[in-house]
Amino acid sequence: MMSDSVVAFQKQLASILEALVHNAVCEITRLYESSCVDLQSMLAQSEREKASLRVRLQQAERRAPEPQRNEGQAEMVVKEEECEGDVKMDTFCAVCGKAAEHESPFCEACRKTVQFSSQTPENGCLSKDCLSLFFPKGGNGFDFPKSLYLNVFKGDTEEFPCLSEPEKVSHFSNEEARAKSPVVPETPVVPSVTRGHPSCGERRSSGKRLRPSPEVDSTCDSTAAEAKELVQAILFRRPGGERVMEEYRAKGTLTDTTRRHLINILVAHMTETQGTTPPKNVRELYALGIITLFPSLKDPFSEKGYEHFYDGQSGTGYLAWRLKTVQRKSVPRSRGPQKSPVSRGPDFERQTHLSAQLQGESCKQAVSDLADCTDRDQVFLKMRETFHYRRQLVHDPQKTSTVLATFPRLLDTKGLVNQDFTLLFGLETSCKLLETWDSCFKAKVIKEAKSLTQSAELCSLIRCAEYEPNEDKDPPEGLGWDSDMASVLLLVHLLPPPPGGRKAAKISVREALDRLVQFQKSSSRPELPPSLAVQRQPYLLAVGRRRDQIHSFYISLDGHLLPCQASCSLGAFDELFKTHFVFGLSYDEALSSVYTFLQTTVYHIDVGSVKESPRVKELRARVLNNC
Repeated sequence: MMSDSVVAFQKQLASILEALVHNAVCEITRLYESSCVDLQSMLAQSEREKASLRVRLQQAERRAPEPQRNEGQAEMVVKEEECEGDVKMDTFCAVCGKAAEHESPFCEACRKTVQFSSQTPENGCLSKDCLSLFFPKGGNGFDFPKSLYLNVFKGDTEEFPCLSEPEKVSHFSNEEARAKSPVVPETPVVPSVTRGHPSCGERRSSGKRLRPSPEVDSTCDSTAAEAKELVQAILFRRPGGERVMEEYRAKGTLTDTTRRHLINILVAHMTETQGTTPPKNVRELYALGIITLFPSLKDPFSEKGYEHFYDGQSGTGYLAWRLKTVQRKSVPRSRGPQKSPVSRGPDFERQTHLSAQLQGESCKQAVSDLADCTDRDQVFLKMRETFHYRRQLVHDPQKTSTVLATFPRLLDTKGLVNQDFTLLFGLETSCKLLETWDSCFKAKVIKEAKSLTQSAELCSLIRCAEYEPNEDKDPPEGLGWDSDMASVLLLVHLLPPPPGGRKAAKISVREALDRLVQFQKSSSRPELPPSLAVQRQPYLLAVGRRRDQIHSFYISLDGHLLPCQASCSLGAFDELFKTHFVFGLSYDEALSSVYTFLQTTVYHIDVGSVKESPRVKELRARVLNNC
């Protein structure tokens, strides 16, 4: 009996170890193969660039100077050829902006300061220093030991048949590998401007700096690599840049303070080399370099991933805001009105296609019958059949305030808000918050809140959010909100109200929390105070003995209280969010970032079509990238 159990245990242990070894080998093989493919693509691109330069050089050699010219004429011809050459490359340093003596985009001082490992081992292997470019420590890769060397160039055709023509690469000598391989360039390559034959009136003096105009495309690997090297070179050159790199390697992300420091470093370099109004493609190049160098800062819901750093369509983002601050402090200039893109918020009129919708007199009769109907099933059926008519009232500016008077069952029948939202977006979208908050978002929101500047109110919410009820012990008297409600309220601290301006006064986080939920100690149906009855924006009213022991929730809207179907705080907040879409209400300005984060990140409604602040995109990137 004992021997059988030991044999069974040994078999089970052997199968587990075999599966682990197999998975590890597969993962290492995949990463190794990916690095080799990337290396070969870069080598192929280098060969294409050399071929192009060779053709241009041959074309230049064909223009030989005419014979029988004296020395003065020959000198003049040489100067004209230098001025009107077929290809002109920028000769200004990409780091400090000073003139460079050679074709390299770095001057001698910056070349000595910014150094990258460009040595290739003689045996054709990639060492740890070389592999660190593909698998940076702290990023989405592995940290190989120093004793491990992977042969990329030869002997791998059997294990990795997808590698084409490896032997051609293995014949490179050290000098040829350093000259041809762009894998680890000594200095980052900055795209330069190619000019044709300028006319006499368009000629520029050699001492005038010309502004580069790179074509930025996030889908282009070469452009992303160039942008990454540019940002990396700037961080190595500037004070405080190494601290940014060290924090990312240690934590896998950047705090708000370090991210602001990163933006200040890049904008300072951008304004020194490009002026206070750099071109749009230069700003996009810097933004692309940030998310390429720091992958966890990429927004997975954006088209290019770096719109929270710079959005060329709307001219917003952290880089744009910092540039505006620099411009405002330097020389004020007039700006024309900017067209903001259409944002599909909760007040956007949406088209729905539902069957069995009443029209004309039958619809009016059903609406009239609803006023006296007490059967719950009949109420839900007639509300479903009059859904299109109710949507017309919601989006009619003259009749939107009459919706509650026309459909009074909304004031005493629970669940009607959930039904209208489900008819508008479907059951899967309607259940998103309740299904994913505890498993995907709650713990990450608490983790992000701990990185903020701690205040007494914030510490109290974090303590409430982390509290787990114990059946044997009663919760302490001063606990506050329950765990779900406290975790939702932490979003207000992570996405605070916007700063005040001429049109609106500044609102504190404490005031924003009161606009989201309020507590009323009562045992019966509450009544709204006159000061709150005129408030159009909906908010949640929690009624109970204590904040952590709520027995009913209501939604305050236009001086009325709509009962919530859910008895838990997360379900009540879910209905509060849905009320905006059911009644076509725009978000409160102080809570706009919180509701927008929930709309796009949690409910996946109008992703890419709603206007989001960079802070919303940054928080989404941190939460979804498991930082």
